[in-house]
Amino acid sequence: MTHNLRLNLFLFLLLLAINGTAQFSPEYNKSSPAGIVYGFRTDYGSTVVHTPAVKDIGGAKPFGLGFEISKQARDSATYHLCSAFPRVGLQLQYFHYDTWILGNSAIASYFIQPVYRLNDRVNFFYRASIGVSYSDHPYDTDPLKDTLNQNYSLRINPYLQLASGLGFRIDKHLSLDVTGTFDHISNGNWKRPNKGLNWITSSVSLLYSPSGSVLPKLHRVHDNYWKNRPWGYTVGSLLVTKQGWAGSTAAYQRMYAAGGFMEADKQIGRIHGFIVGLQAYYNDLKVDAYAPGQSYSPLKHSSVLAGIYAGHEFLLGRVIISQVMGLYITPHYGEYTNLFHQHSFRYLLDKHWQVGFCLKAHADAADFTGINVLYRLK
Repeated sequence: MTHNLRLNLFLFLLLLAINGTAQFSPEYNKSSPAGIVYGFRTDYGSTVVHTPAVKDIGGAKPFGLGFEISKQARDSATYHLCSAFPRVGLQLQYFHYDTWILGNSAIASYFIQPVYRLNDRVNFFYRASIGVSYSDHPYDTDPLKDTLNQNYSLRINPYLQLASGLGFRIDKHLSLDVTGTFDHISNGNWKRPNKGLNWITSSVSLLYSPSGSVLPKLHRVHDNYWKNRPWGYTVGSLLVTKQGWAGSTAAYQRMYAAGGFMEADKQIGRIHGFIVGLQAYYNDLKVDAYAPGQSYSPLKHSSVLAGIYAGHEFLLGRVIISQVMGLYITPHYGEYTNLFHQHSFRYLLDKHWQVGFCLKAHADAADFTGINVLYRLK
């Protein structure tokens, strides 16, 4: 998993939460239903050579076609909450990557696109999408077959997209979107090689809105209801079913990890909070499977790893998204540094119980994806 994958994923989760907050916040109620929008798009762009290992795909010009169906919010409650009119929906895409190394991909994804009204004719928007891709030419270990594809080694991979652009109203029902996109597929190091496939495109979309293409002109309402909320305290569990890579040989092993954490948080804005925490977990990742007598790290590391962290969280109704920086206070195995950053997505089931997941990484190298169950004490 690369830094771009994590960035796109959490931008997507942020937009998802912002879109959903109006449903869960008692301060607002939706005043009008969303309208259906249909879209047809074309994409043309370039592959990104982000590491020397994928230099063979340099110069490729991906071409894509797509169809989407979505709902466009137009109500005052949603606008008052996030200062935009979110559009959410599904898109289906086909990409030919213009090189036999990469082949082709069929992609299905869910997207969120906050739309900002500039005037009666022009809108600005950005979009985050998450989905799944099916690609027909993964890396193959058979020496008699192609082994040049270092970008992906599974046919089915998670897909992420980040985009922004301008929308131009043509008439009462039609509009034209001109968009720049960054696209990414990766399996999160589930199987190597997995350098990740990145490409950028320019996109043109023709949109049809049966209920009308004009967004209303509204003014946002401000409030400070959050100021008197006290510190909150949470305990949680961490389960990692597949964690780390053992050894520098071809004998890669995926090992489990399990533990827990304690956190304290304080709301410091309408949708912002400060968080500090302590995390500890048992880690079964120790030695190279092909050389069990040799420690993977020059320095012995602890089987129980513990770290402290602090950072920021978005408070968005039933959804909480956090981004923290941390430091291990026990020795960590040698592939990674003792500094880490972790990103979490949590959903509030009720006043106390939460469920979610977290992504932990060191610099641009992913460590693990974990599942969390949490209980809020106060």
